[in-house]
Amino acid sequence: MKTYFAACVCALFLFGCAGASESESVKMDEPVVQSQAPEAQTEPTMPEKKSTKGKRQTKAKTVKHTPKTEAQIREELSAIAKTILSRASRTITPSKSNKSVHAGSGKYVASYIAIDPTKYSTDMRPASKAGQYSGFIRYNEDTYHCTGKTRAEALKAPCSFVKSRRVNEMILYDGTAWRY
Repeated sequence: MKTYFAACVCALFLFGCAGASESESVKMDEPVVQSQAPEAQTEPTMPEKKSTKGKRQTKAKTVKHTPKTEAQIREELSAIAKTILSRASRTITPSKSNKSVHAGSGKYVASYIAIDPTKYSTDMRPASKAGQYSGFIRYNEDTYHCTGKTRAEALKAPCSFVKSRRVNEMILYDGTAWRY
């Protein structure tokens, strides 16, 4: 067993040395080309980084921002509410351009939901941690129905207001931005 192990180690050593000597001989056979103008380097050189190990850094990496006032946070909440409601009014289904049609008792009813992004209210309350707030955005989802004898007539008929649903969205201010 010992002789087998020793033979394997010797073989690895010999093949390792032989491989290195072959690559060295290839490198020695290659012609050496020197640059005529050492100033005309194509790659830009990077400045050396100074080691800060064990030394105190003089510049802080993070910049502290002044805390926002409650009025500024309320203004941000109002701006976020406008963004949320305009997005919701564009993406809600069924919408005015894509109504859903249901067959009723001898007639068809096309319905859709609409959100008016200009009619909303916001409220803000302090959260459990200092500097955090809970924000509330309140708005209405209005449902409209259009009736007709056929599916096509229901889709083209004038629509009337049926009901309104009050929606209350809650978002969190984490001390830096509103998260929703």
